[in-house]
Amino acid sequence: MRAVVGAFISVFLSTTFAFAASPEAQELIDRAATDCRSFENGEFDAGDAVTEIGLSSQFGTVEAELVDESKYACSSAASLYCGTVGCMLNLIVDGTVRAWQATGWRLIEWGPDQILLIGRDGGWCGGSGAEVCYEALVWNNGRILTVGPAPESR
Repeated sequence: MRAVVGAFISVFLSTTFAFAASPEAQELIDRAATDCRSFENGEFDAGDAVTEIGLSSQFGTVEAELVDESKYACSSAASLYCGTVGCMLNLIVDGTVRAWQATGWRLIEWGPDQILLIGRDGGWCGGSGAEVCYEALVWNNGRILTVGPAPESR
């Protein structure tokens, strides 16, 4: 009986609550879980949405967290967190959350730089939605630099 109760608690905690390293990431996850539960009492799973990364250039390094909403799942809504132009990708640096609509992301190394490459809908780059577009972000002198549009604040 203890094994059954223990297994139930383990499954309940893993599918209902996800724990992140920062309070900002936890707030994003909690908000998504609330949205899921409020839609037909869905069950939320954050999956592996939180990733700790380092961004660096010859001018410095910063530890950051990514919360990738494409990893979220809600049992009552297949597309609650993503749309045709992607999902929200949240970057947390020093308590500040910046957000982009993204079709994916990857960290790439270029010499001494660790760059966050974000897949974007073509409309962000002056094309049509179906076209391929990327935005690159690098840490430089205490701030994130990019040639893309200003990120959304959340």
